[in-house]
Amino acid sequence: MTRIAVIFESSPFDRKGLFNAVHNRIRHLCASGRCEVDTYCIHSWDTAFTRKVRHTPYVSKKHETVVVDDITYRMLWYDFSVIDHVLVEKLRLRPLLFRRFIRRTAELLRDYDCIAAHAFPGALVGYEVNRLYGKPYYVTWHGSDIHTHPFRNGLIMKDTRAVMEAASYNFFVSGSLKRHSDMITSDALKAVLYNGVSDAFVRYTDSERKALKERYGLSSEDKVVAYAGSLSAIKNVTMLQPIFHEVRKLYDGPLKFWIIGDGNIRRTVGSSVADDGSIDVRMWGNMPADEMPAMMNCIDVLVLPSRNEGLGMVCAEALRCGASAVGSAVGGIAEVIGDDSVVPLLPAETFVKRFASKVNERLSFPYEYHVPSELSWEVTASRELELMGLSE
Repeated sequence: MTRIAVIFESSPFDRKGLFNAVHNRIRHLCASGRCEVDTYCIHSWDTAFTRKVRHTPYVSKKHETVVVDDITYRMLWYDFSVIDHVLVEKLRLRPLLFRRFIRRTAELLRDYDCIAAHAFPGALVGYEVNRLYGKPYYVTWHGSDIHTHPFRNGLIMKDTRAVMEAASYNFFVSGSLKRHSDMITSDALKAVLYNGVSDAFVRYTDSERKALKERYGLSSEDKVVAYAGSLSAIKNVTMLQPIFHEVRKLYDGPLKFWIIGDGNIRRTVGSSVADDGSIDVRMWGNMPADEMPAMMNCIDVLVLPSRNEGLGMVCAEALRCGASAVGSAVGGIAEVIGDDSVVPLLPAETFVKRFASKVNERLSFPYEYHVPSELSWEVTASRELELMGLSE
Protein backbone atom coordinates (compact mmCIF):
# COMPACT_ATOMS: atom_id res chain seq x y z
CA MET A 1 0.00 0.00 0.00
CA THR A 2 1.23 3.50 -0.83
CA ARG A 3 2.78 5.32 2.11
CA ILE A 4 2.11 9.06 2.22
CA ALA A 5 3.73 11.59 4.54
CA VAL A 6 1.53 14.64 5.15
CA ILE A 7 3.53 17.64 6.36
CA PHE A 8 2.52 21.17 7.25
CA GLU A 9 3.19 23.95 9.75
CA SER A 10 0.42 24.62 12.24
CA SER A 11 -0.51 23.95 15.85
CA PRO A 12 -2.53 21.08 17.33
CA PHE A 13 -2.45 23.02 20.60
CA ASP A 14 -4.34 26.03 19.18
CA ARG A 15 -6.40 24.58 16.36
CA LYS A 16 -7.56 27.10 13.78
CA GLY A 17 -8.45 27.19 10.09
CA LEU A 18 -5.36 25.65 8.48
CA PHE A 19 -4.96 22.93 11.08
CA ASN A 20 -8.64 21.99 10.92
CA ALA A 21 -8.59 21.90 7.13
CA VAL A 22 -5.54 19.65 6.95
CA HIS A 23 -6.83 17.48 9.79
CA ASN A 24 -10.11 16.82 8.02
CA ARG A 25 -8.30 16.10 4.73
CA ILE A 26 -6.13 13.53 6.54
CA ARG A 27 -9.16 11.88 8.15
CA HIS A 28 -10.79 11.34 4.78
CA LEU A 29 -7.58 10.17 3.11
CA CYS A 30 -7.23 7.55 5.85
CA ALA A 31 -10.88 6.54 5.54
CA SER A 32 -10.43 5.81 1.83
CA GLY A 33 -8.41 2.68 2.62
CA ARG A 34 -6.20 3.36 -0.41
CA CYS A 35 -3.09 4.53 1.42
CA GLU A 36 -1.22 4.60 4.70
CA VAL A 37 -0.81 8.12 6.06
CA ASP A 38 1.72 9.43 8.56
CA THR A 39 1.36 13.03 9.65
CA TYR A 40 4.14 15.49 10.54
CA CYS A 41 3.39 18.87 12.10
CA ILE A 42 6.06 21.59 11.95
CA HIS A 43 5.90 23.84 15.02
CA SER A 44 8.02 26.72 16.25
CA TRP A 45 9.18 26.88 19.84
CA ASP A 46 8.86 30.54 20.80
CA THR A 47 10.71 32.51 23.42
CA ALA A 48 8.69 34.60 25.90
CA PHE A 49 9.17 37.64 23.65
CA THR A 50 8.11 35.97 20.40
CA ARG A 51 5.08 34.41 22.13
CA LYS A 52 4.00 37.88 23.15
CA VAL A 53 4.41 39.55 19.76
CA ARG A 54 3.05 36.58 17.78
CA HIS A 55 0.16 35.86 20.19
CA THR A 56 1.15 32.20 20.49
CA PRO A 57 0.48 30.08 23.60
CA TYR A 58 3.21 28.41 25.60
CA VAL A 59 3.76 24.79 24.59
CA SER A 60 6.47 22.37 25.61
CA LYS A 61 8.91 20.82 23.16
CA LYS A 62 8.56 17.64 25.21
CA HIS A 63 5.57 16.77 23.03
CA GLU A 64 6.96 14.33 20.48
CA THR A 65 3.48 13.35 19.32
CA VAL A 66 -0.02 14.77 19.72
CA VAL A 67 -3.16 12.72 19.09
CA VAL A 68 -6.28 14.44 17.72
CA ASP A 69 -9.31 12.30 16.81
CA ASP A 70 -7.14 9.15 16.63
CA ILE A 71 -4.70 10.84 14.24
CA THR A 72 -1.14 10.99 15.55
CA TYR A 73 0.81 14.12 14.73
CA ARG A 74 4.57 13.69 14.88
CA MET A 75 5.89 17.03 16.08
CA LEU A 76 8.87 18.64 14.32
CA TRP A 77 10.17 21.50 16.46
CA TYR A 78 12.38 24.42 15.48
CA ASP A 79 13.49 27.32 17.69
CA PHE A 80 12.05 30.76 16.95
CA SER A 81 14.00 33.63 18.50
CA VAL A 82 13.79 37.43 18.42
CA ILE A 83 16.24 37.44 15.48
CA ASP A 84 14.06 34.93 13.65
CA HIS A 85 11.04 37.14 14.26
CA VAL A 86 12.79 40.12 12.67
CA LEU A 87 13.95 38.04 9.69
CA VAL A 88 10.53 36.51 9.06
CA GLU A 89 8.09 39.26 10.02
CA LYS A 90 10.06 42.35 9.02
CA LEU A 91 12.38 41.19 6.22
CA ARG A 92 10.26 38.25 4.99
CA LEU A 93 13.29 35.96 5.14
CA ARG A 94 13.57 32.45 6.50
CA PRO A 95 16.67 32.13 8.73
CA LEU A 96 19.49 29.81 7.71
CA LEU A 97 18.71 27.50 10.63
CA PHE A 98 15.27 26.87 9.15
CA ARG A 99 16.89 25.76 5.89
CA ARG A 100 18.94 23.26 7.88
CA PHE A 101 15.74 22.13 9.60
CA ILE A 102 14.18 21.52 6.15
CA ARG A 103 17.11 19.32 5.11
CA ARG A 104 16.94 17.28 8.31
CA THR A 105 13.20 16.81 7.88
CA ALA A 106 13.64 15.73 4.26
CA GLU A 107 16.00 12.98 5.40
CA LEU A 108 13.37 11.82 7.89
CA LEU A 109 10.81 11.43 5.06
CA ARG A 110 13.05 9.77 2.49
CA ASP A 111 11.38 6.33 2.66
CA TYR A 112 7.82 7.45 1.91
CA ASP A 113 6.31 6.89 -1.54
CA CYS A 114 5.19 10.51 -1.81
CA ILE A 115 4.77 13.71 0.18
CA ALA A 116 1.48 15.58 0.61
CA ALA A 117 2.54 19.05 1.70
CA HIS A 118 0.41 21.99 2.77
CA ALA A 119 1.38 25.66 2.41
CA PHE A 120 4.88 27.05 1.95
CA PRO A 121 6.90 25.42 4.81
CA GLY A 122 5.50 21.98 3.98
CA ALA A 123 6.13 22.62 0.30
CA LEU A 124 9.79 23.41 1.01
CA VAL A 125 10.14 20.00 2.66
CA GLY A 126 8.46 18.28 -0.29
CA TYR A 127 10.76 20.08 -2.71
CA GLU A 128 13.83 18.99 -0.71
CA VAL A 129 12.67 15.35 -0.54
CA ASN A 130 12.20 15.42 -4.30
CA ARG A 131 15.58 17.06 -4.90
CA LEU A 132 17.52 14.68 -2.68
CA TYR A 133 15.64 11.41 -3.08
CA GLY A 134 13.50 11.79 -6.21
CA LYS A 135 10.18 11.26 -4.41
CA PRO A 136 7.08 12.96 -5.84
CA TYR A 137 5.36 15.64 -3.82
CA TYR A 138 1.99 17.37 -4.00
CA VAL A 139 1.24 20.77 -2.50
CA THR A 140 -2.06 22.20 -1.29
CA TRP A 141 -2.06 26.00 -1.18
CA HIS A 142 -4.52 27.64 1.24
CA GLY A 143 -4.25 31.40 0.77
CA SER A 144 -1.60 33.93 1.82
CA ASP A 145 1.28 31.74 0.61
CA ILE A 146 -0.07 32.42 -2.89
CA HIS A 147 -1.95 35.72 -2.85
CA THR A 148 0.23 37.72 -0.46
CA HIS A 149 3.69 36.56 0.68
CA PRO A 150 5.36 36.00 -2.73
CA PHE A 151 4.45 39.53 -3.82
CA ARG A 152 6.09 41.08 -0.76
CA ASN A 153 9.49 39.52 -1.22
CA GLY A 154 11.41 38.52 -4.32
CA LEU A 155 13.16 35.58 -2.65
CA ILE A 156 9.85 34.10 -1.50
CA MET A 157 8.49 34.60 -5.02
CA LYS A 158 11.48 32.74 -6.47
CA ASP A 159 11.19 29.86 -3.99
CA THR A 160 7.42 29.58 -4.44
CA ARG A 161 7.76 29.45 -8.21
CA ALA A 162 10.44 26.74 -7.98
CA VAL A 163 8.37 24.68 -5.55
CA MET A 164 5.23 24.93 -7.69
CA GLU A 165 6.98 24.02 -10.93
CA ALA A 166 8.74 20.97 -9.45
CA ALA A 167 5.62 19.60 -7.72
CA SER A 168 3.79 16.64 -9.26
CA TYR A 169 0.59 18.63 -8.71
CA ASN A 170 -0.47 21.87 -7.04
CA PHE A 171 -3.89 21.96 -5.39
CA PHE A 172 -5.72 25.20 -4.57
CA VAL A 173 -8.63 25.61 -2.17
CA SER A 174 -10.53 27.89 -4.57
CA GLY A 175 -10.71 28.73 -8.25
CA SER A 176 -9.76 32.29 -7.44
CA LEU A 177 -6.55 31.17 -5.70
CA LYS A 178 -5.65 28.96 -8.64
CA ARG A 179 -6.10 31.89 -11.04
CA HIS A 180 -4.01 34.09 -8.77
CA SER A 181 -1.23 31.52 -8.86
CA ASP A 182 -0.81 32.18 -12.59
CA MET A 183 0.85 35.46 -11.58
CA ILE A 184 3.59 33.34 -10.01
CA THR A 185 3.88 30.70 -12.73
CA SER A 186 1.76 29.11 -15.41
CA ASP A 187 4.33 26.34 -15.88
CA ALA A 188 2.95 23.95 -13.25
CA LEU A 189 0.25 21.31 -12.94
CA LYS A 190 -2.73 22.75 -11.07
CA ALA A 191 -6.18 21.72 -9.86
CA VAL A 192 -8.84 23.10 -7.52
CA LEU A 193 -9.57 20.98 -4.45
CA TYR A 194 -12.03 22.74 -2.18
CA ASN A 195 -11.95 22.30 1.55
CA GLY A 196 -15.00 20.62 3.02
CA VAL A 197 -17.27 21.60 5.88
CA SER A 198 -17.12 19.61 9.09
CA ASP A 199 -20.23 17.55 9.82
CA ALA A 200 -20.37 19.29 13.20
CA PHE A 201 -21.70 22.42 11.50
CA VAL A 202 -25.44 21.84 11.18
CA ARG A 203 -28.51 23.88 12.00
CA TYR A 204 -29.77 22.94 15.46
CA THR A 205 -33.43 22.57 16.34
CA ASP A 206 -35.39 25.65 17.31
CA SER A 207 -35.48 24.54 20.96
CA GLU A 208 -31.71 23.99 20.97
CA ARG A 209 -31.12 27.40 19.40
CA LYS A 210 -33.37 29.04 22.01
CA ALA A 211 -31.41 27.40 24.83
CA LEU A 212 -28.12 28.50 23.25
CA LYS A 213 -29.29 32.10 23.08
CA GLU A 214 -29.98 32.03 26.81
CA ARG A 215 -26.59 30.43 27.43
CA TYR A 216 -24.82 33.22 25.54
CA GLY A 217 -26.79 36.01 27.19
CA LEU A 218 -29.11 36.80 24.29
CA SER A 219 -32.83 37.51 24.36
CA SER A 220 -35.12 35.66 21.99
CA GLU A 221 -35.51 38.85 19.91
CA ASP A 222 -31.81 39.65 19.62
CA LYS A 223 -30.19 39.40 16.20
CA VAL A 224 -26.44 38.73 16.09
CA VAL A 225 -23.96 40.07 13.54
CA ALA A 226 -20.59 38.43 14.00
CA TYR A 227 -17.04 38.17 12.74
CA ALA A 228 -15.08 34.95 13.35
CA GLY A 229 -11.44 34.60 12.41
CA SER A 230 -7.98 36.05 12.80
CA LEU A 231 -7.71 39.65 13.95
CA SER A 232 -5.09 40.58 11.38
CA ALA A 233 -4.64 43.22 8.70
CA ILE A 234 -5.32 40.86 5.77
CA LYS A 235 -8.77 40.19 7.25
CA ASN A 236 -9.52 43.94 7.16
CA VAL A 237 -10.83 43.83 10.72
CA THR A 238 -10.29 47.53 11.33
CA MET A 239 -13.45 47.88 9.24
CA LEU A 240 -15.55 45.99 11.80
CA GLN A 241 -16.30 49.02 13.99
CA PRO A 242 -17.46 51.28 11.14
CA ILE A 243 -19.43 48.41 9.58
CA PHE A 244 -21.10 47.57 12.90
CA HIS A 245 -21.80 51.26 13.52
CA GLU A 246 -23.48 51.66 10.14
CA VAL A 247 -25.49 48.44 10.51
CA ARG A 248 -26.75 49.66 13.88
CA LYS A 249 -27.98 52.87 12.22
CA LEU A 250 -29.77 50.95 9.47
CA TYR A 251 -31.39 48.08 11.36
CA ASP A 252 -34.48 48.74 13.48
CA GLY A 253 -34.45 46.05 16.13
CA PRO A 254 -32.47 44.46 19.01
CA LEU A 255 -28.94 43.85 17.74
CA LYS A 256 -25.76 42.40 19.20
CA PHE A 257 -22.29 42.22 17.66
CA TRP A 258 -19.75 39.50 18.27
CA ILE A 259 -16.05 39.32 17.44
CA ILE A 260 -14.64 35.81 17.78
CA GLY A 261 -10.89 35.29 17.43
CA ASP A 262 -7.53 36.76 18.27
CA GLY A 263 -4.55 38.24 16.45
CA ASN A 264 -1.87 40.89 16.37
CA ILE A 265 -4.29 43.82 16.06
CA ARG A 266 -6.83 42.66 18.62
CA ARG A 267 -6.06 45.63 20.86
CA THR A 268 -6.71 48.09 18.03
CA VAL A 269 -9.99 46.43 17.13
CA GLY A 270 -11.05 46.14 20.76
CA SER A 271 -10.35 49.81 21.46
CA SER A 272 -12.31 51.00 18.43
CA VAL A 273 -15.46 49.03 19.28
CA ALA A 274 -15.19 49.88 22.99
CA ASP A 275 -15.06 53.60 22.17
CA ASP A 276 -18.26 53.40 20.10
CA GLY A 277 -21.09 53.69 22.59
CA SER A 278 -23.75 53.08 19.95
CA ILE A 279 -22.93 49.40 19.42
CA ASP A 280 -23.16 46.45 21.80
CA VAL A 281 -20.05 44.38 21.01
CA ARG A 282 -18.70 41.32 22.76
CA MET A 283 -15.07 40.32 22.19
CA TRP A 284 -14.90 36.56 22.69
CA GLY A 285 -11.24 35.95 21.90
CA ASN A 286 -10.25 32.48 20.70
CA MET A 287 -12.90 29.83 21.23
CA PRO A 288 -12.42 26.05 21.23
CA ALA A 289 -13.14 24.47 17.86
CA ASP A 290 -15.88 22.28 19.32
CA GLU A 291 -17.70 25.39 20.59
CA MET A 292 -17.98 27.03 17.17
CA PRO A 293 -21.01 25.10 15.80
CA ALA A 294 -23.05 26.22 18.83
CA MET A 295 -21.92 29.84 18.39
CA MET A 296 -22.70 29.73 14.68
CA ASN A 297 -26.24 28.65 15.55
CA CYS A 298 -26.71 31.94 17.40
CA ILE A 299 -25.43 34.11 14.54
CA ASP A 300 -27.82 35.70 12.06
CA VAL A 301 -25.27 37.28 9.72
CA LEU A 302 -21.55 36.47 9.57
CA VAL A 303 -19.32 39.19 8.10
CA LEU A 304 -15.98 38.65 6.37
CA PRO A 305 -14.61 41.98 5.03
CA SER A 306 -11.19 40.53 4.07
CA ARG A 307 -8.67 42.25 1.83
CA ASN A 308 -7.86 38.81 0.45
CA GLU A 309 -9.03 35.30 1.21
CA GLY A 310 -8.15 31.83 -0.04
CA LEU A 311 -11.69 30.47 0.27
CA GLY A 312 -13.58 31.75 3.30
CA MET A 313 -14.58 28.42 4.83
CA VAL A 314 -15.96 30.17 7.91
CA CYS A 315 -18.76 31.43 5.65
CA ALA A 316 -19.65 27.86 4.66
CA GLU A 317 -19.74 26.87 8.32
CA ALA A 318 -22.12 29.76 9.04
CA LEU A 319 -24.40 28.83 6.13
CA ARG A 320 -24.57 25.22 7.29
CA CYS A 321 -25.78 26.47 10.68
CA GLY A 322 -28.58 28.57 9.19
CA ALA A 323 -26.90 31.98 9.17
CA SER A 324 -26.46 34.34 6.26
CA ALA A 325 -23.03 35.63 5.28
CA VAL A 326 -21.73 38.84 3.70
CA GLY A 327 -18.15 39.18 2.53
CA SER A 328 -15.87 41.28 0.41
CA ALA A 329 -15.58 40.36 -3.26
CA VAL A 330 -12.07 38.94 -2.98
CA GLY A 331 -10.50 35.50 -3.27
CA GLY A 332 -12.84 32.56 -3.06
CA ILE A 333 -15.54 34.14 -0.87
CA ALA A 334 -18.06 34.43 -3.72
CA GLU A 335 -17.46 30.75 -4.54
CA VAL A 336 -18.86 29.96 -1.09
CA ILE A 337 -21.69 32.47 -0.57
CA GLY A 338 -22.58 33.58 -4.12
CA ASP A 339 -22.04 36.78 -6.06
CA ASP A 340 -25.10 38.42 -4.54
CA SER A 341 -23.61 38.30 -1.04
CA VAL A 342 -20.24 39.93 -1.70
CA VAL A 343 -19.27 43.59 -1.83
CA PRO A 344 -16.35 44.99 -3.90
CA LEU A 345 -13.63 46.68 -1.84
CA LEU A 346 -13.52 49.60 -4.27
CA PRO A 347 -14.41 52.39 -4.22
CA ALA A 348 -12.98 52.40 -0.70
CA GLU A 349 -14.86 55.52 0.41
CA THR A 350 -18.24 53.76 0.04
CA PHE A 351 -17.25 50.22 1.04
CA VAL A 352 -18.55 50.45 4.62
CA LYS A 353 -21.95 51.81 3.60
CA ARG A 354 -22.37 49.24 0.81
CA PHE A 355 -21.29 46.40 3.09
CA ALA A 356 -23.56 47.52 5.95
CA SER A 357 -26.48 47.86 3.55
CA LYS A 358 -26.04 44.26 2.44
CA VAL A 359 -25.86 43.10 6.09
CA ASN A 360 -29.04 45.03 6.89
CA GLU A 361 -30.72 43.41 3.89
CA ARG A 362 -29.82 39.94 5.19
CA LEU A 363 -31.02 40.82 8.70
CA SER A 364 -34.33 42.13 7.42
CA PHE A 365 -34.93 39.50 4.75
CA PRO A 366 -33.12 36.25 5.63
CA TYR A 367 -31.53 34.76 2.52
CA GLU A 368 -31.25 31.00 2.15
CA TYR A 369 -28.14 29.95 0.24
CA HIS A 370 -26.89 26.39 0.27
CA VAL A 371 -23.25 25.42 0.55
CA PRO A 372 -21.95 24.32 -2.89
CA SER A 373 -21.69 20.54 -3.23
CA GLU A 374 -18.01 20.82 -4.21
CA LEU A 375 -17.18 21.78 -0.64
CA SER A 376 -17.05 18.16 0.47
CA TRP A 377 -14.18 16.33 2.15
CA GLU A 378 -15.20 13.06 0.48
CA VAL A 379 -15.10 14.64 -2.97
CA THR A 380 -11.77 16.36 -2.27
CA ALA A 381 -10.04 13.30 -0.79
CA SER A 382 -11.18 11.13 -3.70
CA ARG A 383 -9.98 13.67 -6.26
CA GLU A 384 -6.64 14.12 -4.47
CA LEU A 385 -6.00 10.37 -4.53
CA GLU A 386 -6.99 10.22 -8.19
CA LEU A 387 -4.48 12.96 -9.10
CA MET A 388 -1.85 11.09 -7.09
CA GLY A 389 -2.51 8.03 -9.25
CA LEU A 390 -4.24 6.16 -6.43
CA SER A 391 -7.69 5.72 -7.98
CA GLU A 392 -9.82 2.80 -6.91
